[in-house]
Amino acid sequence: MRAAYKEYEDSYINGYADALEDMRRWQQARRQQERERQARRWYFLKQRALGAAVLVFTVLAVWILEGDATIALITVPLGLALIFSRQKLVVNDYFFETEERAAHGRKDDTAH
Repeated sequence: MRAAYKEYEDSYINGYADALEDMRRWQQARRQQERERQARRWYFLKQRALGAAVLVFTVLAVWILEGDATIALITVPLGLALIFSRQKLVVNDYFFETEERAAHGRKDDTAH
């Protein structure tokens, strides 16, 4: 009887250790997803801010050039595209990281 109880206790401890390991893996995956979501949010926030800066630059350039709005033919569509686009238009480190992962079919942050 004592040996059966010992075996039951060992299996319980092993099961509990496996459950803890699964929980740690799940929490790590969840933290990774949260980091990726935040990085994506910051990327698009920066892209929109850059679009707003381009539009402000356009207004200042037209004011400095005393009404010559030729520059607006390029900068207004560019600024509006940066603000309202859901595509990645600004090429920076985040862009290259996500494109490389997509090209190699990886979901993790490895860079090889």
